[in-house]
Amino acid sequence: MGEHDTFYTLLMPEFWARLTRTAAETPVIGERHWKALMFQETHYTLTHVVAALLAAVFIIIAASIYRNSLQDESEGVVPPSSWNLAAMTGNFVNATFNLTADVMGEDNAKKWLPFIGTFALFIFCCNIQGLIPGLLPATDTLKTNLALALLVFLVYNVVAIKEQGLVGYVQHLCGPKFSVFGLPEFRWLFPLMLPIELASHIARPISLSLRLMGNMVADHKVVGAMLMLVPLALPIPFLLLGTLVCIVQTLVFTLLTVIYLALALEHDEEHH
Repeated sequence: MGEHDTFYTLLMPEFWARLTRTAAETPVIGERHWKALMFQETHYTLTHVVAALLAAVFIIIAASIYRNSLQDESEGVVPPSSWNLAAMTGNFVNATFNLTADVMGEDNAKKWLPFIGTFALFIFCCNIQGLIPGLLPATDTLKTNLALALLVFLVYNVVAIKEQGLVGYVQHLCGPKFSVFGLPEFRWLFPLMLPIELASHIARPISLSLRLMGNMVADHKVVGAMLMLVPLALPIPFLLLGTLVCIVQTLVFTLLTVIYLALALEHDEEHH
């Protein structure tokens, strides 16, 4: 089984080869218009797209089951008696909400839970596929993670501009006001602060995507190697360790997203 082989590529090889060839020959989708440094010729595959779609389908099913569990006579007040998919989804959502509320407060947590919770569920469901034989995580490739990180980058910057206005947002990037030698208050450090702040913001999506990709690639390769060498008892500790890696990487990505949003929301209070 090759590095990019999954159960859906092995069960339907002709269909998969035809689909991949068609996508690779499609303008914009399959053509790469730039090649530099580490971005050289690579194996073109759509397996990560399918992995992302599988994660999305699973989330929709889990959300539907969880919603149905809230429509009984208890209306979700009484915890379910059995540890089922609805209970796991509820605990995951509650943990995400508590994490968000600790950083940005309950009011903002309620407002942003659909966005942050969807991110957390999607990343976790993508990560965990790397531990299932015949599947692979959609998050072990840069294109998936960079798309998620750029969405976070776009959202928190739009929120910051909306909360404090474009002028206030630019003023924050230029540093604080203070007086020098009796002169009027001015942002004297802006030649230093502006490049630093811009570099910091640009580095955020890069660090988010590379961190998640590096950890998931390493985890997937280690677990896969152990399963191939000794497919019975030996891989169990590595599977447990891989599960921990999946949880931690979901937590890190989610927590950083919450922090960026919280900083964007707090700017309004600082400038007013």
